[in-house]
Amino acid sequence: MKVFKEMAAIVTNQHLQKIDLIDESQSNGKENLYLQLFKGISEGRYSSDEEAAMDIYQTSAKDKKYQMLKSRLKDRLVNTLFFINHKKIQDSKYQQAVYQCNRNYFCAKLLITYGARTSAINLAKSTLALAQKFDLNEITLLCARMLRYHYSLLGSKNECNRYNRIAAEAIKKVRAESRAEFLYETIVSFYARTKAFRPEMAETAKECFNQCKELSKEYKSFHLTLLYYRSGMLYYQIIRNYRLLLNLCNNAQTFLRRHPDFYVASREGEIALLKMVCFLYLRDYENGKINAEEAQRYYAKGSNNWFVLMENYFLLTMHTGKYENAIRVFEEVIHHPRFQYLSAEKQEGWRIFDAYLNYLFPGQLKSKEFKLMKFLNEVPIFSKDKAGFYPAVLIAQVLFLIDRGEEDHLEKIIESLRIYSSRHLNGKKAPRTTLFIKMLRQLVNYHYDAQKIKSKTRLHLEKLKAHDITSAIEVDAVEIIPFESIWDIIMSRIEAKNPPPRFQKIN
Repeated sequence: MKVFKEMAAIVTNQHLQKIDLIDESQSNGKENLYLQLFKGISEGRYSSDEEAAMDIYQTSAKDKKYQMLKSRLKDRLVNTLFFINHKKIQDSKYQQAVYQCNRNYFCAKLLITYGARTSAINLAKSTLALAQKFDLNEITLLCARMLRYHYSLLGSKNECNRYNRIAAEAIKKVRAESRAEFLYETIVSFYARTKAFRPEMAETAKECFNQCKELSKEYKSFHLTLLYYRSGMLYYQIIRNYRLLLNLCNNAQTFLRRHPDFYVASREGEIALLKMVCFLYLRDYENGKINAEEAQRYYAKGSNNWFVLMENYFLLTMHTGKYENAIRVFEEVIHHPRFQYLSAEKQEGWRIFDAYLNYLFPGQLKSKEFKLMKFLNEVPIFSKDKAGFYPAVLIAQVLFLIDRGEEDHLEKIIESLRIYSSRHLNGKKAPRTTLFIKMLRQLVNYHYDAQKIKSKTRLHLEKLKAHDITSAIEVDAVEIIPFESIWDIIMSRIEAKNPPPRFQKIN
């Protein structure tokens, strides 16, 4: 009862008579301009400060009235954060423990500030126990330090030493986790800049992965083990070793399922997504589809992770020849209301996918936005990045020009591909792309003569098939349709337009 009396006294004497919160039940009006600003932002009506200031005050965003309104809205938003329904957002024991530990430690600090030491220590003890159970070492350290100081004031040496041991152990784990986080983020920073392979990037990633492995062995921490798996997953993506990546994903899943109290849906989704990517490059549609559907259970439609998932799912359907499923995935993505909020680069990627689908099924898609002439005459923003989608753009242009029989224009695009290949690729670095570009050049050299083209590209095609996409460690280009499959389509269409002469049998 003493704890409750102490806390009740503080709440009675110190609480605000009125807390400024976001109250959407109020009506809009001149007295509720902050609510007008809030709803305009949340509903997507205001995309910039200038738009909001002009609509509300008919002035610029630099006007003091608008700046003050923004400041008041920010204060209300911060206040409202303390009253959101965290149980609705955080659906796992682990997420609830993270929220409770951080909230309770903050409250314990406030209680000490206002002299309610008995209540603060009581709260710190329960928070410490919860933090230890869920391996929240930073909170464990903070609570142990608070308790150590409290018992030092009371002259209780045994309790002081006890909490000192807990703090010392927590410090070791916090330092190890901080080091592992930095190692993991080092790999992330490499991989975020470009998906193109760099030898020095692979070496750095390998070293970071190995150090994370050693840290996870030395300190028995859930988070260290998780960082070990995550750094390994990134490393295997960088070196394009999808079989080892798949094996590590399976091990990570086993580890997570041994710790059900630490369950977080996004972690399961992350692994299911990575497994689907593995099956994409291993050309295993059935298992890839299973993991794609599993990953969709963990990601809300329209979230950033959902769009990443659907991009890889689309590529899986294209690589395995499930083109009708590819259309279904494509239509679901581009017609989602949040598609418009994707970055320009992400939207451009789906426009390139649109081009390949329109090449496969001309005039059959529900989407009517694809404009062939615009695509043929413009090189999208991926031209700034000489890896990834850039060659896919040029190859798509080549495909349409072949169908149209525009040899002059086709020759220019193929020359662009040749220059790209000579400047940015070599046979060892990206053998499949290099070989395919050489094959495309024969189309112009032999003026769509299918028999001559087949003869001159036979060895190239054999080498292309020998360099399977899973064994090409240093891939710089995204193959939206596998090059072998594209080549079969090209040759079948050329032969349909220009069938070989039939020789009559002479009796």
